[in-house]
Amino acid sequence: MALWNTVNTIILPVRVDDVSPANLQGSAVGLVSLIGVGIAALVQPIAGRLSDASPLSDRRRPFVVAGALLAVPCLVLFGWAPDFWLLLLGYVLLQIAVNIAQAAFQAFIPDLIPEPQRGTASGVKNALTVVGAALGLIGARALIALNAGYGVVLVYLALILVATAGLTAVWVPEIPPLATDGNGHSWSAAFDIAALWRSFERTLREHVTFRYAVIAQFLFLLGTYPAQRFLLLFLRDRFGAGAEERASVGLAVAIVLAAVAAAGSGSLSDAVGRLPVLMASVLLAAIGMAGIGFAPTIVIASVAGGLVAVGVGAFQAVNWALLSDDISEGQGAGSFGVANIATAGAGALAGLFGPLVDVLLAVLPGGAFQITFGVAGLVALGSIWPLFRIKHGRPPGATNKP
Repeated sequence: MALWNTVNTIILPVRVDDVSPANLQGSAVGLVSLIGVGIAALVQPIAGRLSDASPLSDRRRPFVVAGALLAVPCLVLFGWAPDFWLLLLGYVLLQIAVNIAQAAFQAFIPDLIPEPQRGTASGVKNALTVVGAALGLIGARALIALNAGYGVVLVYLALILVATAGLTAVWVPEIPPLATDGNGHSWSAAFDIAALWRSFERTLREHVTFRYAVIAQFLFLLGTYPAQRFLLLFLRDRFGAGAEERASVGLAVAIVLAAVAAAGSGSLSDAVGRLPVLMASVLLAAIGMAGIGFAPTIVIASVAGGLVAVGVGAFQAVNWALLSDDISEGQGAGSFGVANIATAGAGALAGLFGPLVDVLLAVLPGGAFQITFGVAGLVALGSIWPLFRIKHGRPPGATNKP
């Protein structure tokens, strides 16, 4: 998250502005997100299946390290690109490399943590994710304030990425290959698109809780991503140049709130069940999204952003635990790869809010962001529907697995 939050919030809008017309900045940011995240969405389930089926003595850490190392030259291309198409290529390749690492990384909780403790573990994991995002954003802002330049910021992000992979290799225990039925492991099966599709279909058909949790994740993230993608444009449009600096305290508070919400909600969901916590988090985020769009002052926008941060932090932690509750033993990377299609798909489709912003700024400038964030809040609120379809959210001692 140190990488993506900083790239998407700070670096991408600036880099797009360098290589595209100013009046199409929203559309250009949206196009890069749509293509880059959309292509990368196909990588993670394949990489996850490779990790699950790997015959290596450790089927997780090598993928984490390899993906992190591959991301470094991609960051160089992204930062250097002199035109829009090379910038897009760098972004796509960066997405692919990082998703290779993430596919294996996100299977650690179901691999290592007993089910009754996964809410707490997911909460801690997502709290640390928020801390990582803060580390990236605050460090980047500090470097920019020192006139270090965006190239130095990208070097800083590369160091964080490589350090994280190195610590994972040192601290995380070895995850041995799965036992086989005598036919051995086949990496080639991970590249069989027909088999991949059948695996997706079987996972979603057989694991009902998992299926509805994935749908809820898609709708929730689709509705909340615009707060990240277009916050910089919103602040500048509504409150003038330099508004992002004036809002920096509010953003820092929002980061702290998200970390606390992630840690606390995970443990709470172990005690009271996943669904009540998820419902509350959706309501908070939806109210916050609408509040950002209609905020008359930076202070109120910051308060609304705090609600979004709490909602997102809690939802991510608890929904991660809900997904972990209902996946097959030893298939964490592949199953989370399926779930990541919802995450990446939401990220890609959220790019369509870019043209909406451009059109509204042209025809209805006074209401552009009220409409954009209002619609986004309604989309996030729609995630309550699939949550209502889930029979239970793993009360203490229960299991959602068939």
